[in-house]
Amino acid sequence: MKKFITVLCLSFALCIFLVACGSDEEKSNSEADTQEDVNASSTDETDTDKAENEQDDDAAPDEDETALPEEVPSDLPFPAGADLQVQSYDTAGHKQYVVSFSFSDEIDGVYNTFKEYAENNGYDIITEDNENNGFESMKESDAGQTTLGVTFSDMESVKIGTVSFAIPLE
Repeated sequence: MKKFITVLCLSFALCIFLVACGSDEEKSNSEADTQEDVNASSTDETDTDKAENEQDDDAAPDEDETALPEEVPSDLPFPAGADLQVQSYDTAGHKQYVVSFSFSDEIDGVYNTFKEYAENNGYDIITEDNENNGFESMKESDAGQTTLGVTFSDMESVKIGTVSFAIPLE
């Protein structure tokens, strides 16, 4: 009975924590929207202010793009007809791109194609999980370490591939 009450209390505390985190984020987003509206409607805006606002718009992270960013190698062997969904993150001194896609080809064939690509382009395979069709690889360059991670899963009706590519920030 004590364990049940402890679990119940911890669950309640976790729910409160998650709700509190969500409301702070929504407030900051609405405050940012309000500031953008004020800047956009200002008639006394100088050319410098306009340039800064345009730079801020350009600096926003792009998520769920369908085209590969120029930092991601264009010769990655994605299956023909794959619908690419790209997300980007700044993490630990790296710019990371995560590309998700669905495909109809055999997983083993696509997996081997990506593995050959990594080996032929100077990546060292660090970890490999043949059972779950995935690997992590890395290569050194003058700018730092670049990583390439690949995982594939078969969801019976659809096959999903995820490729993560991280390059050092300059």
